[in-house]
Amino acid sequence: MLTRRDVVVRGLGGAALALAGWPGPVRAAPASGAARLLVVLLRGGMDGLAAAPPLSDPLMSKLRPNLRLHNARPLDGRFGLHPALETLHALWSAQQLAVVHATGFRYTGRSHFEGQDVMQSGVMKPYASASGWVGRAMQAARLTSGVAISIPMPLILRGHPGASTEYPDPLPPPPRPLSGNVQKLWAGDKALAGYGDILFQAVMDGGQRAGKMSRQEFQEAIGPAQLARIAAEQMLPDDGPRVGLIDIDHGFDTHAAQGADEGLYADKLKELDDVVRGFRETMADRWSQSLVITVTEFGRTVAENGTRGTDHGVGSCCFLAGGLIDRARVYADWRGLDRKDLFEDRDLPATIDVCAVYARVLQRAFHLDANVVRSEVLTFEPHPAIDELLA
Repeated sequence: MLTRRDVVVRGLGGAALALAGWPGPVRAAPASGAARLLVVLLRGGMDGLAAAPPLSDPLMSKLRPNLRLHNARPLDGRFGLHPALETLHALWSAQQLAVVHATGFRYTGRSHFEGQDVMQSGVMKPYASASGWVGRAMQAARLTSGVAISIPMPLILRGHPGASTEYPDPLPPPPRPLSGNVQKLWAGDKALAGYGDILFQAVMDGGQRAGKMSRQEFQEAIGPAQLARIAAEQMLPDDGPRVGLIDIDHGFDTHAAQGADEGLYADKLKELDDVVRGFRETMADRWSQSLVITVTEFGRTVAENGTRGTDHGVGSCCFLAGGLIDRARVYADWRGLDRKDLFEDRDLPATIDVCAVYARVLQRAFHLDANVVRSEVLTFEPHPAIDELLA
């Protein structure tokens, strides 16, 4: 829901605020060797069985006769990758991709609204936290800034005052006289004073150049690869944000016409692949100090439904890519797809708590102790299958 302040600010010109940040970022001291973490939200419930199919399981073709992949890219002999994940497969060959399978949050309610709150807050009770687990981790690690390439600020980064948003905006900024008047008007309000200064400074610093994109240019600017490049450009400087976030919308909710090698689901995976490609290309040499992780609220049913799609499930898979990966490997406590091994006779079980995966990410990227993660960020259940992940 938009607040009155949101409406006023948007009316004054989103481009100026996008240039300035909302709220303004706090810059860190130079840390050239510090890791960079890009978090990619895959909203809708990503089908892990199609993203990283178990090639050796004969039940796949029986349970999914219309969704079976014909050109999966091979990984370790047990699992493969969807053919749309070309960049991720290249990173596997370069020993820079890890896959954690049959993983997920301990939430099993299958509600998008609750599940997406849980995946961002890191708290297993929906709507119980106003902060996100990445924002709390930034606080615990004393990082000074993070950037979400989205509108508005996602919950997952909330809880840290240095988190900001950045997004292409075709709207023109307000003229200088108007921005100056707003700055004076807001000067006496403690809640708004800082934003008036941000708005005015953005215009003074060249915000007048924004807001001149055509519709086609705007559509190109908000493509997945380009948004990832914006994140990387923000994160490249030594004093830039250590954390970035890309938010891919609800297209992973594939109840009907999911497709196999091609189709709706393949198109969404291509967006993920483009994000990783754009980020890797722009980070250049800094890719060796980078890590990309995926987050989704739940997986899909093992069997396809009557409309050639899949319904809300539990277990999925998690991708980790970047120079911080020490070797290519699929980590899994795999039970198989026989009905007796499924959660409630229908879903891939989350045999590995995905919060334990993210805890290892925070330990590696932010140098947080596991006990600090557990007490200040999110609780998790360790699993020996991932003991060597990011070791």
